[in-house]
Amino acid sequence: MSGPATLSVHTRRQLGYAAGYLELGLPAEAEEALGKIRGGDRDATPVLVLRLAALTGCERWAEAAGIGATLCDREPSESAFWIQWAYAVRRSAGIAEARAILLRGVGLHPREAVFHFNLACYEAQLGNLGEARTFLDIACGLETEFIELAKTDPDLEPLRAG
Repeated sequence: MSGPATLSVHTRRQLGYAAGYLELGLPAEAEEALGKIRGGDRDATPVLVLRLAALTGCERWAEAAGIGATLCDREPSESAFWIQWAYAVRRSAGIAEARAILLRGVGLHPREAVFHFNLACYEAQLGNLGEARTFLDIACGLETEFIELAKTDPDLEPLRAG
């Protein structure tokens, strides 16, 4: 795994371009900039992080899911990678598969409210309302801003209707 200091000057330049494009809301251009990176740098973690963001922005879910899996394998302590991976899997393979990822991730990050909130959403969509309520209660207990979000999130409609 390469850190930013070990990346070539060319790669660091392309990473800068890609980050700028992403800030401007231009994920396809970011992916194009990242595509110019060659050799071992293509698989460096900083490159994959930006590639995941670019692919997500382009709604290329299956590719994003593959990169999310790689990043979680490399750095399981980075909670954002789990959330991004699950999101891409939800879009490419379905809620049940995304739920399985978050269940693994929440075991590593039990104090991260977003895991519990997303699991509440997935459980509600799968019709598991008891589990959904439990995850939602945990999420709201960890971060109170989820209380308001729960009132409008469309994935939680089965809970509000029930």
